[in-house]
Amino acid sequence: MSVRTVDPWTEAIALASLHACRTPEDLDRELRLELQRVQPDLAMALCVAADGKEMHRVQVVLGDGCPLQAGQKVAPADWPLPAAQQLPIRYRSHVLGVLLVGAPIAEQDRLVLGAILAHYGAALVNLTLNEESRQATEHYCASLQALEEGIVLFQEEDPEAVMARLLNLATTMVQATAGALYVLREVGNPASGLALEQALGIPDSLLGTFHGKDGCQWPEVLVGAPTQVVERDADGGMAMLAPECVPPILHNIVVLPLRYHGVEAGLCILFNAAIDVANARDHLGRVQSLGQLGAALLHRLRLEALTARNRSIAKELQIAETIQKRLLPTHAPATEEYTFAWCSIAAQSIGGDYLDLLTSDLGDIYAVVADASGHGINSALLMSSFRSTYRADAPWMEPNDLASSLNCEVVHEVGATGMFITAVMLRIERETRRLCISSAGHNPVMLFRKASGKVERIDSHGPPLGFLERAEYDLQDLQLEAGDVLMLYTDGITEATDGNLDMFGEERLEALLRQHADEGAEVLLQAARRSLAEFTGRDNYDDDVSITVIKVT
Repeated sequence: MSVRTVDPWTEAIALASLHACRTPEDLDRELRLELQRVQPDLAMALCVAADGKEMHRVQVVLGDGCPLQAGQKVAPADWPLPAAQQLPIRYRSHVLGVLLVGAPIAEQDRLVLGAILAHYGAALVNLTLNEESRQATEHYCASLQALEEGIVLFQEEDPEAVMARLLNLATTMVQATAGALYVLREVGNPASGLALEQALGIPDSLLGTFHGKDGCQWPEVLVGAPTQVVERDADGGMAMLAPECVPPILHNIVVLPLRYHGVEAGLCILFNAAIDVANARDHLGRVQSLGQLGAALLHRLRLEALTARNRSIAKELQIAETIQKRLLPTHAPATEEYTFAWCSIAAQSIGGDYLDLLTSDLGDIYAVVADASGHGINSALLMSSFRSTYRADAPWMEPNDLASSLNCEVVHEVGATGMFITAVMLRIERETRRLCISSAGHNPVMLFRKASGKVERIDSHGPPLGFLERAEYDLQDLQLEAGDVLMLYTDGITEATDGNLDMFGEERLEALLRQHADEGAEVLLQAARRSLAEFTGRDNYDDDVSITVIKVT
């Protein structure tokens, strides 16, 4: 056992060098010099805490006879020594490790070694704090870089350019050799499937050969996964890739979800990133911020695309609405024997109702009210075709024959869609006032008889158009008299509901007909519209509403 006399001032200056170290390697080298200065021939091993309290990692080995090696993970029992030869490394109340001394030492040397270890502990903590601060700064700078790139990307209007720059930035941040950007076919819907939008440093053909384990789709199986770096697993697979399609050159995969506030947009898959899997947390934190930015960008692009599409559709619907309104009669047939009033109110911009009034060369009146199933674009398209056929054939055919002919056309057009048309068609002979009427599954026609003050209902005796290919329709003959009033309508008025879901109904419409029949066709029509609006509490309805009134003068 040796006893050394050390000048305190010299000792303080020497120990100050420990705090000037910039890296753990520098600190270990300076510590080795200090230990050798105090005990140049003594076997020693400096160990710092590693996995748990019982395991240490050997940092510095000195002298001959030490059974431990630098870099080795050891337990106290691996070099059993008396407690007096185990000098703790402390920082305040924390034990950072231990200096194992191979032989007994004098008290003065113990004090010197204790001072060295105290400075070493403080320097080690400072280095750790500095490293954490450096990493935090790098993370902050990377976030600022991503934000700066994001500002540029948010100004980019070309979706292809946005996705290409996003993938390039992601590969750069993790120093990956290749990458692929997959976007959900419907952003926000993870079940919609992924589409490959961009690839960098890897052929599309190779990506197309990748498939998941047990037949699962890849990379769809990774949707919803956290940001992670994955190496080969025990069976040779990687990130749910089947082992047989993992190239030997592929060392790791970074899975970067494009997710923003719970909205899934897609995935960035980065290959062979320069990341230490054991210390990947900071790298992944930085790239995860980029994934959030990317999801926000893709979500914005989708919303902008939807907005543009909706504007285009709204403009097209506005044009269609204008055209459809012009297909309605613009003026009443020129006759003194009858007066007319009509209206058609679409539930949406365009509707599936149709009404028309025609006059033959002999002055006969032809009228139709029809209702295509549903309402909207499909119904409007079907009714447009129906209108052209009706107007071409109505003056030359009996209403029942016309219904059969129209039925064949509708059956052919609707196919297996399940759509159909209900319609009532009539002809009134000008001089005789003979009414010929045929109905295809339509609402009853209401006929007010002036002589009796009662309302007759003319029911349908045939199926809707489009139900049966060879359907036949009856023709009903009636005689009209002065003061009689016909009302044709669609079920949009009778099935309209109020706040309690009670329907307007045929009885209420019939009462209006009796009440206003003597006041003229237009008065009756406006009374019906006003009553419907008051009943429902609104002037737009869930279904198309059409009414035609014909009064015999």
